[in-house]
Amino acid sequence: MNEEIVEEIAKNVRNESEVAEEKNLTTWLIFSIADKKYAVRSSDVLEIIRDAFVYKLPFMPPYIEGVMNRRGDPFTVINPQQLIGGDDVTPPKEPLFLILKRDDDQLSIHISDILFFADMAENDLNLIPGNNEEGFFIGTLGYGGEEIPAMNTNAFETLIRKDLGFS
Repeated sequence: MNEEIVEEIAKNVRNESEVAEEKNLTTWLIFSIADKKYAVRSSDVLEIIRDAFVYKLPFMPPYIEGVMNRRGDPFTVINPQQLIGGDDVTPPKEPLFLILKRDDDQLSIHISDILFFADMAENDLNLIPGNNEEGFFIGTLGYGGEEIPAMNTNAFETLIRKDLGFS
């Protein structure tokens, strides 16, 4: 009797793991900027920092707020409001930043608030047809009856390189 129960449990565990692998879930970080929701893959975020000071830089494009010091390393701070538009393009008042996981650059995004993390299947992401690597959004996520824009974090680096003459 006990052996049958153990076998049944093992079989259920295998089935559950197979179903999880089939779904191919991605964890998304949902955050806000000026009361609008946005998403990034959590794997694109290295760290979330609060209360960091941003040092202004002269002669930079308006979307570059400046740099911040993270453990002795400078990180470029981007104000996405300047790039994605909206009614108010001023940086968020809250000193909250997403440090992006990058191999070759040090970037951060100035945001208003962290809302939640969500595990979603790949088919929950509605890709933008014909989008290229320079587009700031890769698509939208359907979550809780809402369409949340999913940011393309690579587009920020591409734009900076282009504007500063590095590409």
